[in-house]
Amino acid sequence: MAVIGLGPTGTSFVWKLIDELRADQPGVPLRLTAIDPGDELGAGYAFQATHRLNMRASSLHMDPLAPTGFTDWLRAHCDTDDRDDRDDRDDRDDRDDRDDLEYPTRRLFGRYLRTVLAEAVASAESAGVTVEHWRTSAAELDRSGESFRITGADGATRSFDVVVMATGESRHGALGHWTGRPNFVASLAETHQLGRIPADARVGIVGSSLSAVDICIQLLGQGHRGPITCHARTRGFPKVQGATSRPQPALLDPDWLSWSTGAGRRRIRLRTVARALAQGLDARAEEPYTPGMPDPREWFSRDGRRHRSRQDESQVFQAAVTAAVESRTTWYQALDSLSPHTPAIWNALDERDQLLFLTTWRARWSEYRHSMPLVNARALLPAVSSGQLTVRTGLTSVTPESSGATTRWRVNSRSGPPGSAYDVLVDATGGQLAIACRRDPLLRTAIHRGLLSPDPRGGLRVLFGTCQVLAADNRPCPNLYLVGPMTFGTHFYTNSFETNRDNAFRVAHAVRTTLIRTRRRPVTPTGAALTQTIGGR
Repeated sequence: MAVIGLGPTGTSFVWKLIDELRADQPGVPLRLTAIDPGDELGAGYAFQATHRLNMRASSLHMDPLAPTGFTDWLRAHCDTDDRDDRDDRDDRDDRDDRDDLEYPTRRLFGRYLRTVLAEAVASAESAGVTVEHWRTSAAELDRSGESFRITGADGATRSFDVVVMATGESRHGALGHWTGRPNFVASLAETHQLGRIPADARVGIVGSSLSAVDICIQLLGQGHRGPITCHARTRGFPKVQGATSRPQPALLDPDWLSWSTGAGRRRIRLRTVARALAQGLDARAEEPYTPGMPDPREWFSRDGRRHRSRQDESQVFQAAVTAAVESRTTWYQALDSLSPHTPAIWNALDERDQLLFLTTWRARWSEYRHSMPLVNARALLPAVSSGQLTVRTGLTSVTPESSGATTRWRVNSRSGPPGSAYDVLVDATGGQLAIACRRDPLLRTAIHRGLLSPDPRGGLRVLFGTCQVLAADNRPCPNLYLVGPMTFGTHFYTNSFETNRDNAFRVAHAVRTTLIRTRRRPVTPTGAALTQTIGGR
């Protein structure tokens, strides 16, 4: 079998499959080929950067039976393995050390994932699994009888009985068609290109989400002196998580969902979810809602939305930081309690209401649900207070303007001065799933051949429980699975490691069940000279 992509989701699948097969007696011999162009497997490009995680380390782990796995690993490795990512020890205080343990860098989590993968591969032989690395990108996928034929970017073609696609987050931003233009940075992943931006340049950033926050922090951290402006359609910076963590009872837990859906017999409406969410937030709040407070209850208050519309985004951000410092933000833990249940709630919604939410409320939802840690807000605050860093909403257009050998970028928004010009433009819109379906060679060819089908809600269509791919004829495609961010339309909360890990675990269980049922030894694929065993380097 093959797994395409060995980032966090692919690693979760491999770890779980090997773990389950180790428990089988007798074992089921299996050759598992990891198709990935990276030299090091396990982290993916998203976890190779020095930007901080936006979730507390305590909420991240691979093994459900060892929920402190990452934090334990972090305490043992943070001082020795991440020294290059940290400031000089003489200039740091205890708060910096706590921040490093609570919100470590993405690179550290990537190292943890690589360690977990290496340990799983080392134990694979006892599970009857041979793991190999085909160091290439999967360029084409096709069906050949009961098998799948994969063509790599290296030109080689190989056949597999089972394929798990864990291709990761789309790297195609909304402005990706300008990639290669002078003075344009295509994404947050281009950290080296960001590092070469002149310190006095006028920088325009399209987007105001967590990616934009990371870009701003990198620029400010490298001593940028010029003005930085983030442009977005509807909202400003993400809200700020409180200084302390206060566990909350789950909002909209499985019991509520079972009652609301009649034990799964009927769909629920968006207004039903909104009403229950409003009541839950009120019940968990420490004080009544007042318009102007940085609090998600503004979603349900006409006065709150009206007050917000009259505020400058810099004022909104500074108020959010103040509330977080004073520990008056109890909403974050309440919303975070939704994490394990969000995919099921989304799946229970009527599809018309899902589309309504995506077109009308998604940006406002993300502003609170995908909030920034206080350590990041503190890094931005001086630049926001001084006016060096601003956010403008009402983005309408972005246009390159060339004059001789110089390219500048004109950005128009309904707020602020018209037609602002920038020396450098950065795309912080994040991975656009629809664009990925059109531009990614693997996805584009598989869609053309009817193996995959685009989801109108975003990404590609899969069965909710098993992540089995739904083909163009709406039938499940046997032995073809898709996990990760591209299942957004089905699972919604797919920018979450935990959601993608849990889905990868379900696929691993389904594959293991298939192997046990068939007891069929897969044919060893050809082209072994082009592969390299993981851990054999």
